[in-house]
Amino acid sequence: MPEAPIPYRKVRGAGRGTFERVRLFFAPDHLLQVKSTGYSETYSRFYFRDIQAIQLRQTPFGTIITGALAGFTVLFAFAALMTDDIAQIVWAAFFGVCLVLLAVNFFRGPTCDCQIRTAVQTRRLDSLNRLKQAQKFLAQIKPEIDAVQGVLPPEEVARRLDLIRQTGALTDTLQGG
Repeated sequence: MPEAPIPYRKVRGAGRGTFERVRLFFAPDHLLQVKSTGYSETYSRFYFRDIQAIQLRQTPFGTIITGALAGFTVLFAFAALMTDDIAQIVWAAFFGVCLVLLAVNFFRGPTCDCQIRTAVQTRRLDSLNRLKQAQKFLAQIKPEIDAVQGVLPPEEVARRLDLIRQTGALTDTLQGG
């Protein structure tokens, strides 16, 4: 008798590389990242019990794109105002396209870099490239991870940090000892 298929839920968003598309899926006990090109697919599975950290870092890329689009929008608006006839229509069309792209980029919010760490690997989650989207993902995955790994009480975290400070274990680790 064949096994029942694993029920996957798609995580909103898709990353895109030069020649690949990246999607992320939830399963009951793991996270699945699928990178696909036109010819092949690569799968990375991250079990909730193995996840040690998920790191989010805001990147300046979205701000740079917003600045560039704003510059082009102003440039095309100025060109449209300074020309006549067909040239004005062409420049106004470029202005309109840049204005729409600027609005879309602005409302999607800041960009980010999201990485997932296990004991054997650290992988970038390319489909989580906007901060709001990544924060929603963290809100979804945290209860799943906590259910499998358990939650460490704040008092225990403080006790362990004090122990590390007293024994110098953190200093030895950082110095390579």
